[in-house]
Amino acid sequence: MSNGNLARVLHRIGRRGASLAFVGLLCLAIAASLAFPPAEQRAAPNYVALAAVAPLHLWALAWCGTGLLCLVQMFLRSDRIAFAVATALLLLYGLVYLISTFTGDNPRGWVGAAVWLAFGGWIALIATWPEAATADRVTGGAAVIVADANGLIQSWNPQAAKLFGWSIDEAVGRPLTILMPPRLRDQHTEGLAKVRATGVSALAGRIIPLVGLRRDGSEFPIALTVNAWHSDDGIAYTGVIRPMRGGDAD
Repeated sequence: MSNGNLARVLHRIGRRGASLAFVGLLCLAIAASLAFPPAEQRAAPNYVALAAVAPLHLWALAWCGTGLLCLVQMFLRSDRIAFAVATALLLLYGLVYLISTFTGDNPRGWVGAAVWLAFGGWIALIATWPEAATADRVTGGAAVIVADANGLIQSWNPQAAKLFGWSIDEAVGRPLTILMPPRLRDQHTEGLAKVRATGVSALAGRIIPLVGLRRDGSEFPIALTVNAWHSDDGIAYTGVIRPMRGGDAD
């Protein structure tokens, strides 16, 4: 994969997706080590401790399923299940190692327990990251708008004010529908309702040609890139808007 293609993929999946990719590949590697361990390795204290809880092939299936889930949901904006499952499995693994220390099955299990529990905590922390567009992910000159699940504007950068004619104070708290002609508003409302119900945006990451509406009532062509992400208050949206030829606000 070329550097350009890799950059586009990383931009598409964001930090959360890249983290899920790492965790997913690690899970598959662990699954393979549990499914096909050498005979002498099965006698190692950590394997004995794991086998005392469940057969190794069941552990392998759990890790494999978690890895595949992470690799699938890395491309989706609804990725909470993958993060929750990965965190739970890592913490469970750590607890098994910790308990084996006290039972005597794995005298040095506390070392592995510390690693796995810390890893699980790290994944839980990543799960709280938002995927909002920030200055390092958006090139200069673009209008960047953040809206909540109900389509109310939460953030509005200076370029958006210049492009649409609404100041920051005027725009924040208003519905996104002020930026589009009336004929497009019903379709927009239906789309928001669908994303709230499914947690998935079919338009995420795509460049969408649309028509924008300025405050003075004039229409102009725009290119919209939208992403849905999860915040503490629920699903939210980031839109990056650039005027197309003939629609520059200058």
